[in-house]
Amino acid sequence: MPIQYALFENNLTSDPDDYMALVQPIGTADLDVIIERMIRQGSTVTKADTLSVLEDYFTAVESMVLEGMNVTTPLVNFGASIRGVFNGQIDSFNAARHQIVPTATPGKRLRGVMAQKGQPVKQEALKPAPNPLSYLDISTNTRNGTVTPGGMGQVVGHRLKFDAADENQGIFFIAGDGAATRVAVIGRNMPADLMFMVPTGLAAGDYTLEVRAGFATNDVRTGGLPATLTVS
Repeated sequence: MPIQYALFENNLTSDPDDYMALVQPIGTADLDVIIERMIRQGSTVTKADTLSVLEDYFTAVESMVLEGMNVTTPLVNFGASIRGVFNGQIDSFNAARHQIVPTATPGKRLRGVMAQKGQPVKQEALKPAPNPLSYLDISTNTRNGTVTPGGMGQVVGHRLKFDAADENQGIFFIAGDGAATRVAVIGRNMPADLMFMVPTGLAAGDYTLEVRAGFATNDVRTGGLPATLTVS
């Protein structure tokens, strides 16, 4: 499986043609997933035995790092560092101002296999946009169904916050004929949570809900709720 990446504008430089590659993960593998992969690869050790051995390994690494050792493994190298500012040579560690944290860097084997076998494949860069996930009609306590004109509604999701002063941004109810009604009264305007009064003029029928928000100069992006809402 190749390593997927997309190109995004590099805002750390002044050249508009400078882009940087960001890897697009296809998922996350926890310890259970790793062990299942080991078994599929032909390991004759049971899952319970593997978990027991790995727990012993984890405990050994933790204890050595806590003792102040650098631990080198083929995949990851572990150590410790201290954060915070010390007030001169005679200052000492103070838990209120300093923090001891673990460090981890790629091991020799992992660096080698990435350099030799890593196969990148370019993907389309998807621009961030509002992502409304759920609508709650507070008047009826129903989710992703009923809309009560004049009542309170709530949308939760991601990247929802918008500029209420810009009429092109906001929360919009889209009727079947495409007519858009913008929400005028906003109670809460947060990235993950919008609270508002449903417009009183919505006629009976089905609607889709859109959140439109600005992400750059003159770049307003739209995200639609994946549900049909109904005014009775």
